[in-house]
Amino acid sequence: MSAILFLSIPLAAIAAPEARLFLSSGSGAYQVGKDFSTRLILSSGGATINAAETKIKFDPKFLKVKRLNKDGSIFNLWPIEPKFSNTDGAIILAGGSPKNFRDTAGVIINILFTPLKTGLAAVELSASSSLILQADGRGKNILKETWTANFILGDATTVQNTKAFTKKFSGRILLDTQKNGEAWYVFPDDLKRYFLGRPEDAFNLMRKLGLGVKHSYIEGHTVFPANVAGKILIDVEDNGRAYYVNLLDRKAHYLGRPGDAFFVMRSLGLGIKTSDLNKIADWTI
Repeated sequence: MSAILFLSIPLAAIAAPEARLFLSSGSGAYQVGKDFSTRLILSSGGATINAAETKIKFDPKFLKVKRLNKDGSIFNLWPIEPKFSNTDGAIILAGGSPKNFRDTAGVIINILFTPLKTGLAAVELSASSSLILQADGRGKNILKETWTANFILGDATTVQNTKAFTKKFSGRILLDTQKNGEAWYVFPDDLKRYFLGRPEDAFNLMRKLGLGVKHSYIEGHTVFPANVAGKILIDVEDNGRAYYVNLLDRKAHYLGRPGDAFFVMRSLGLGIKTSDLNKIADWTI
């Protein structure tokens, strides 16, 4: 008999949209002198949106912008064309689209940074200069919050040490003990952390990152092999049912509905400080 655990809790109603703007990747370690890229991401929080505006501030002593790229953007209209000033340490833009957007990770622009000196470089999305407009005929601003990115800039040894640190958490669910217990999943295939967010976000993310397997593989194990520990398995022969294989005991936990997935992720989470969490590069899909 399989050791699959079925967990069920009621899914709480979402009172209002919680749209967000953030950089992805917005953390991790990068070598001075070697360019790295990040993306300005919009999460619509369950609402339908058609426009956004923001100002991104960075310290020009630590970073300079090499290039902005709009390829693949969810917007194609630009009341304020994306532009940057390395003197002022700022990027500004305002974009929109007649085609409405509703998803967890829409790319607005891609940013190529060059690290200039060793240190911690914070990149802030100004809350007072940011908005996300709902496509409700009234243009209501539904921006819930913006996230500050924190990049660790150092030499090659710093980057290698950070990678070694990240590997220790491969396949784990991490809970930020200093930021409302926000939950992240460290995906073993790329060693990046993915934000679990609301129940629907966690549920959809688990399915996007899942590994397809046959039903006999799911049913044939009480304890799963080490090579799938920490991964999400998708039963391709049983309506795409999803399971998380706990890294510690290698038993499978059923991710039935959004509330189930959210509960499993949090119940198996490991607490971690924000400063340590920032060593792990984040990503969104």
